[in-house]
Amino acid sequence: MASEVCAFSIGEFNVRSKFGEKFDASFEIDLDFDGPVEVRLGEDEDYTRLGLERQDIIDGLILDPVQSASALKRTIQIHSNNPLFFPSFNLVVRATHNGGTLLENFLVTVDFQQSLALNVRGKKKKTSPKELPGYEPKPVVSKEKAPLSDEIEKFVKDEPIVNKQQEAILDRRMPEDPEGKVSNEEPEGLSVKSIAPVPVKREVKHRRRLSGVMWANPRPNPDLETTEVKKAGGVQVLPTPKGVYVLRKGEGLFSVARKLKVGKYHPAQIAAAIWMHNIDKFIFGNIHGIQAGVELELNHLEEHLSGLDLQAARSILKNQAVEWKLAKSAASIPEEVSTVPEVALPSERLEDLTDLFEQVRGWQVTWEKMDIKGHLAYYQVLETENPFLISKRLLLGRYPKPHLETSSKFMVLKEGVPMVFFTQAFSSENLKSWGLKELEWMRSPSGWKIRGENFYEWSSHSGEQSLKNDADLMGSVNVDKALSFVIHVSSHSKKAEALSLTNQLRKNGFDAYWAPVRLSVDTFIYRVYVGRFSDWNQAHRVVRVLRKKSFGGHATAIPYPLVLKVGEADSLQDARVILESLRKSGLSGLLLVSYSEPKGTSFRVVVGAFKKADNATWMLQKLKQFGFSGELISP
Repeated sequence: MASEVCAFSIGEFNVRSKFGEKFDASFEIDLDFDGPVEVRLGEDEDYTRLGLERQDIIDGLILDPVQSASALKRTIQIHSNNPLFFPSFNLVVRATHNGGTLLENFLVTVDFQQSLALNVRGKKKKTSPKELPGYEPKPVVSKEKAPLSDEIEKFVKDEPIVNKQQEAILDRRMPEDPEGKVSNEEPEGLSVKSIAPVPVKREVKHRRRLSGVMWANPRPNPDLETTEVKKAGGVQVLPTPKGVYVLRKGEGLFSVARKLKVGKYHPAQIAAAIWMHNIDKFIFGNIHGIQAGVELELNHLEEHLSGLDLQAARSILKNQAVEWKLAKSAASIPEEVSTVPEVALPSERLEDLTDLFEQVRGWQVTWEKMDIKGHLAYYQVLETENPFLISKRLLLGRYPKPHLETSSKFMVLKEGVPMVFFTQAFSSENLKSWGLKELEWMRSPSGWKIRGENFYEWSSHSGEQSLKNDADLMGSVNVDKALSFVIHVSSHSKKAEALSLTNQLRKNGFDAYWAPVRLSVDTFIYRVYVGRFSDWNQAHRVVRVLRKKSFGGHATAIPYPLVLKVGEADSLQDARVILESLRKSGLSGLLLVSYSEPKGTSFRVVVGAFKKADNATWMLQKLKQFGFSGELISP
């Protein structure tokens, strides 16, 4: 069976021993990522699940330690200490990796048809392959799949039958050379130019008297219910009630992903998309924390997969595997009290933030009024005839009478650079667009100036009909979007490690913070997060920057839409007081700076990141112990 490249799967089974020799075989496993894999021979319950009976001969087989063939491939050897004399047996292999489990059944049997007679011109003597000069039977591994059948038991009876799958193999079998390779050349000693096999016999008597070689054939598992994904109007829909898949016992997320086969997406991408869409169904929010009976929401997977490339999916899997291993090995000790002091957030050290948002407002007003000269004055360009200014001026003139509707403005720091982002709905006589606007600012002697801008257009209503006029655009688009995503940088068993990384991130210009995750009454791990973002794509753009750093190799964008608001201030000075109080209490906070009309600039101090309200209960109680009043919000 050909393995799927870079997906968790069991590959070809190669048998090197012959009938009556000590068993010697091997097979390969392809992994999702360079992580641990557990392999063992099937137990009684594994055979029962596949509708098979575990034979005593399995107890005589020994599974050698897993060997690394490459970064994503492992080789497993199987041998026996004693010679084996058998007609056939089912060899079930169980492999566990990345939270998923594979059960593969191989039918290992003796290929008695190696002695099939051949028609030869002249004397027409029936010649057995064993009688050919230099011939020595070698193992043959079939890559065909054969259904399980009661006919297996008939191999040891006086008049066994040849099943259809074996007929197909015999119909195309060619003589083998001493090295076990198939050859089209005429065997030495025969005077004819071609050899034609006799018609396949329907019955073969006394098979146990015939010589043969062992071969193994991967057998399919019993039919499992599959959930096929079909396209309807460009959106993925499932023919299951409400698009829900109930996880069965022994299934993992990858087995579900392989069943779905959404478009041309890799199982790793599908698995990661399912996890992000159902993160509240997983224990501790980890992709490996899933169990039988969980109902997975699978509707509209195409939307979640559109921006998730394979490299990002593999990074998510690797990050989650590291954290899951950490969670499983976490010691049952009281929450650690760290002596490492937490440095201030980089956004705390910025001044004139109120003026920054006033400049953003002025940039929008001059655009709406078509004050091209005043609008271009907001950009950090020194030369009047700069190519950027020329192209910008032409662009503004191409779409006259613009109308803009924007959401609240938010600020996030990327390597110390303030980036103000907001939803922008634009319409003019000949253009309509809707998407995320990002403006990067820097302080110059004359004040805040735009040093870079980007616009990421969104499809209208995720694939619904295009907006037809200004009323449609402004009336049906909700420009206010919650900051539902965070960047999970890493997880740690010690608070001091999380604090040190948080400080390092802050010194490098990222608004980082840490939060304890309570595994049990007295067991904790500590996660390090960065910022809050409007969608996965925006967060992932910062993730790509972080992964280039030595401390951000496991950074992952994940949906955690809830936070605990500790306080809200009208000035940066008052917000600093709240943040410093949190630090003195051994807690870490994040500063959310935003602007909306008519309220103006707002400074909110929040703690943690949560998928479900229930997960915030413990942290809320902890805040109350230190005299803080927490409010669960969607920022």
